[in-house]
Amino acid sequence: MESLTGHVTTSELQNSVSSRVERRLVELEREMHADERSMERERRPELWAAMSDKPQEALGKRQVSSQEKDEAITCRLLKTEREKSKVEQDLERARRLLAQSEDSRESLFHQVEDMRSELLRTRKENTELQRARLETSQPTAQLQGSHTDREEGSGGLRWPDRSDLEKEVAELRAQLCKVSILGEVEELKRALERKERERVRLNLQVEELSSDLAQSEQQQQRMLEQLKEIQSRGQAEKREMETLLQESTRSRDELKNRAQEAVCQWRAKCKRLQKELEKTRAEAQFHTDKELQAAREKESSQAQLKALSQQTEAARRELAEILGRLAQREEELHRKDMELSETRQRQLSLEQEIREVREASAALEEETRRLVAIQVRLREDNQRLEEQTDAHAHRCRRDQDTQAELQAALKQTTSARAQLAQQLAEEENSKKELQKGVSELQAKLTMAQEERAALGKQLHLEREVHQKELDNMKAMIEDNRIKKDREVQDTLQLYRQERDEMQALLKEVKADAVSEKELCGVLRVKLDRMKDECDKLATQLNTKDEAHALLHRKYHLLKQELDDKVRSGDQRHVFESELEEKVLQMEAEKEAILTSMGEELDAACRSLARNGEDKLQAISQKPGLVKDPHRWLAETKTKLRWLCEEVRERDTREQRLRKQHQQTRDQMKALRQSRDSEQAALLQRLDKQEKLLYSLNTEKKELLEKSRRKEEEMRSLQDRVLDLETNTRVALDHLEMIPEKQCLMENFKDLEESQRQRETVEQRYTKYKEIVWNLQHQLDDSKRKIQEYRDEKKDTTSTSLRLAALSSSIKNPSTFLSSSLRSDTLSPRKHLTSSDLDDSTVYGARPLTD
Repeated sequence: MESLTGHVTTSELQNSVSSRVERRLVELEREMHADERSMERERRPELWAAMSDKPQEALGKRQVSSQEKDEAITCRLLKTEREKSKVEQDLERARRLLAQSEDSRESLFHQVEDMRSELLRTRKENTELQRARLETSQPTAQLQGSHTDREEGSGGLRWPDRSDLEKEVAELRAQLCKVSILGEVEELKRALERKERERVRLNLQVEELSSDLAQSEQQQQRMLEQLKEIQSRGQAEKREMETLLQESTRSRDELKNRAQEAVCQWRAKCKRLQKELEKTRAEAQFHTDKELQAAREKESSQAQLKALSQQTEAARRELAEILGRLAQREEELHRKDMELSETRQRQLSLEQEIREVREASAALEEETRRLVAIQVRLREDNQRLEEQTDAHAHRCRRDQDTQAELQAALKQTTSARAQLAQQLAEEENSKKELQKGVSELQAKLTMAQEERAALGKQLHLEREVHQKELDNMKAMIEDNRIKKDREVQDTLQLYRQERDEMQALLKEVKADAVSEKELCGVLRVKLDRMKDECDKLATQLNTKDEAHALLHRKYHLLKQELDDKVRSGDQRHVFESELEEKVLQMEAEKEAILTSMGEELDAACRSLARNGEDKLQAISQKPGLVKDPHRWLAETKTKLRWLCEEVRERDTREQRLRKQHQQTRDQMKALRQSRDSEQAALLQRLDKQEKLLYSLNTEKKELLEKSRRKEEEMRSLQDRVLDLETNTRVALDHLEMIPEKQCLMENFKDLEESQRQRETVEQRYTKYKEIVWNLQHQLDDSKRKIQEYRDEKKDTTSTSLRLAALSSSIKNPSTFLSSSLRSDTLSPRKHLTSSDLDDSTVYGARPLTD
């Protein structure tokens, strides 16, 4: 951007230098024609005063236009610097966001590793506790069996009714055991069904998460492709800018060469004129002695003067053509400046697209963070399911303990049956029934053990699958992070290379400016020399005028002496007839010129007039007005005034449209600021939600630790409590399962709330995209309107240039009587000078009012 601004400043400086050269050439032309106008000053001093005031006004207008251009250049430079600072700030923000995302990923990885280590520790502790329980339960069961046998042996003799009570107690115990075992088996089946349902739900959630991750990866790939396309576009636009710069430099060199050629031609013409003036002086000195040949010499000198005037007019035409070409080149440079501004706007739009892409990438990173949090929650759910399986295993062990107790009770019944022979039949029947129940219970226990083993295998397989998925996710996240780091480094390298290239271009432009300054100094020196030569020529012309005046006086004296002769009379009659013919021809030419000028004025009025057809009909010229020059001048003045009013109305319309364009820009700025504020508010809300999630995770960890401690305390109490407290323990375990289920439901609710928040954020993002698209559409419409009004302005400038040429021809009525304007009437557009062009482009139709 700095190189482009430097190039624009250098091009404008070159334009100013070319305008100065043109001014100097115009001044030289005026000095050359000062001799011709000296005779007219004596006749019409008022017209000379009016003509002398014009160059001063033109110079003042050019100075004002140069000042306005300098101010516009400074404003553009400030804008480019501000945009550059904004781009640097956006890059710093993107770097900070990348650093924060990397830190958050590392912290999540550390948390996952900590959770894994805690799971391994808890598993080891559970296995050790189970082994210790088994070791302690076996010797206690043996001691209880021996103790009961002794008591029965000693008490069988003392208490005869005790056997009946023991039988009833045994039957009651058997019934209680059957009922408790059946209830536990049903509870186990229900728990297994619930676990299967939960497992299916978790599998569905994992599949949904995997699909979301695949979609996010696809979106990231699309965003990367878009970034590559944007970079390719930027490179193509850079190449176009380089080509435009090369073309501008070529055009500048061509203009320099043509200006130098024009200066050389003028020097050659001045030398020729000097030689011709010396020849005329020699001839005048040679013919001073001869009084009779004075008239012939005068006629020859007049013919030479006419030839010189024709040569000067031809030179003027060539100058007008050169100035027209220079004006065309200036228009081309102006168009190139407009193209440069359009390319800058495109660069700004591309930068905005890059910012949107970065914001989308940040949103994708936030979605990945949420997915990681969901994975952590799923891991916690898996841990809870493992704990539930451990609890089921503990219950199965309790069932085994109850089975051992039943076996001890059977032993007691067999010992009682051996001692009491009278009740053998009843005891055998009861024994058979008990054996049948035990066989059924054993079959059920084997089925439960097989189901437990199958569930354990399934859980082990699911754990392996989850671990593989986690490893894949880690690898994918690391690959994405590495790719993003590489892309960021590549973009930074590209920006650095662009900055170095821009600095090199600035240095080259500065060197060009220094060389151009040196050329300007050389041209100034040459122009000063030309001034001196023109002054010398002016002094020579003054001396020639004095000699011509002396000859004219002598001619009058001779003419008074030769009035009596017949030859002088005949010559006078012939001369008068020729003059009359010339006057008639000049009048016819004047009528043709006036009609052509009137037609051009009418065409200009029609081109400007859209709704003023009535005015045009009122102002339109009549066929008989050409003969009356005063009325013709009055009507042309009214037409010119009407054209000035139309041009002013166009200027007011352009100002209104500019104000509307400025208002739309302000609205765009306000909308961008509101969008930035809303994005900041959304980011703050997301930070708050992340903090809340972190606090909830910490609270969950504390609750899990408390639950583990409680379980350890319960296990220690279970070893000390008697056999009658088994039913109460089952109830307590059932009650302990309920809050765990509530925690699962709460976790699912949190997941649903996070999904809802995600959907709301996506809806807002789509709304912002729609708003930005509408604003871009409005900007495109405003650009089109501005282009249309610029085209209209160009049309008005062309019409104003024509009117300026017509007004200049009207203000010089003496040229109607000179023969030099015949060629000008045939080509009226070539009669324009650089001062008229500058005045028309800067002030529109201002010279028409003068």
